[in-house]
Amino acid sequence: MKRSKLLIILGLLITPTIVLADNEIYIDQSGSSASININQDGTGNRVGSSSTDSTSSGSTTTLDIDQVGTSNVLDYNIYGDSANVTSNVSGNSSDVDINVGTTGGSNGGSDDVTININATGGNSNTVSANVGTTASGVDDVNMDININGGSNTVTATENSTAASVTDKTTDIDITGSTNTVTVAKSGASQHDTIINHTGSSSTISVTQSGAEASTVDVTTNGSSSSVTITVND
Repeated sequence: MKRSKLLIILGLLITPTIVLADNEIYIDQSGSSASININQDGTGNRVGSSSTDSTSSGSTTTLDIDQVGTSNVLDYNIYGDSANVTSNVSGNSSDVDINVGTTGGSNGGSDDVTININATGGNSNTVSANVGTTASGVDDVNMDININGGSNTVTATENSTAASVTDKTTDIDITGSTNTVTVAKSGASQHDTIINHTGSSSTISVTQSGAEASTVDVTTNGSSSSVTITVND
């Protein structure tokens, strides 16, 4: 019954908003087992903002957001375990910022996290995914980011104080010129990063630290690129 009530409330909030010329949606949700689906098609699509992030607090959150058009913006914070986030963006000048397990929520844990981001058919995309800023118990994290376009900036960050061996995998596929990719991971867990890059004049940086084994696999195809890899125990 609690879940049904949540979906009805979200429907009331979203329906009158997306018919405007600039599609703006703000969500402040609490409670477990939330399932949120948003489709935006037009100019100025926005879910949250840099000053007022949309927020979900509670375990087992499923978030699926599709944005088609120019100047797409997604700013979303999730506080809770078992988060599954999918962001599909098509258009120019997109800005995607997803945070899971950051401080400030009623449940700051971030165990069992999956983030899928797909930005296609546009240029000048900025994508940021952050898991476990200060939260302990950050386990089983999987980020899958696919970008197609020029002048892209991708930042993937994972931090943890977990004391056990856990898998944290980041897989980035990026195609286009003048790309910037930054991956930073820390904590006593196993960190794995895979980057497949095609394009010229790109800058790629991977930094991983922790007591467990780390692997970094970077493949580039293009001219005038710079790759820096730093791994510390």
